[in-house]
Amino acid sequence: MIFLSPECYPCFLRQADLAARACGASDAARKGLAARVSGMLSDLPGDGIPAKIATRLQAMARESLGNADPFLSVKRRELDRFPAASKRAEEIVAGSPDPLAAAVKVAVFGNIMDSGIIERDCMEKEFEGFDGTAGGTEVPGEILERIRRAKRIGVLLDNAGEAAFDVPLLARLGGDGREVWIGAKGGPVIDDLTAKEAREIGLSRYGEVVSNGNQGVGTDLDLCTREFRERIRSSDLVLSKGQANFETLVGRADNAVFLLRCKCPVVSHALGKPEGDIVILNGATAA
Repeated sequence: MIFLSPECYPCFLRQADLAARACGASDAARKGLAARVSGMLSDLPGDGIPAKIATRLQAMARESLGNADPFLSVKRRELDRFPAASKRAEEIVAGSPDPLAAAVKVAVFGNIMDSGIIERDCMEKEFEGFDGTAGGTEVPGEILERIRRAKRIGVLLDNAGEAAFDVPLLARLGGDGREVWIGAKGGPVIDDLTAKEAREIGLSRYGEVVSNGNQGVGTDLDLCTREFRERIRSSDLVLSKGQANFETLVGRADNAVFLLRCKCPVVSHALGKPEGDIVILNGATAA
């Protein structure tokens, strides 16, 4: 499990300011939000899960800024380049000797496209240098075999910017009588893809797009609808994208495989991986 650490506090303030800057808030509004977040941070439980605290923070940001979707312009920019980015991702995967393994690696690579944590210039640098190698990390054979054997697979989406990198994997999950469903947010939170936006860019062609019914950071099962929790429970395999999904689901979904980039020192320390490294982790052994 991932719990609150001293490094989380400045990160929370930075997340709030990224939301304010994303929607063009004034300096006064940024200061006001920072003051409110600082008050919240002064009374946090020591065993809190960072992603769950971030859910409270983002709700506070939306209310304080008077903006129901502070990252809307950021998401629109990412979705505008979805066709070109997904085409590029598919070309790399199609040219690989093992397209399924390559598709998994490309999906993990895309997790760097996170406007809620990562500065824009860092994301652009990664995107421009993208060649599909994902740092040379190999996909464990047992995980590829689990994907091939599964008859019911769920994919939990993450940031809008990485959806294009998920397309080659989504395209290879269907067929052979396999049922694929795609989980997305019920409403705006950070720059995560909502179910409505997932349908708008055509992800329904790869499986049923399902709303989790909430605006939480990650996949907080306590906030999800009963239907969504049942989909996770009854699936043979759940491919869980991103760090926040890992924080909220590790130890609670043994049928998950976590696909993420280490984007903070807390998660990096917990997993024994350098920051920026990619992680492909079996949920049954991760708790």
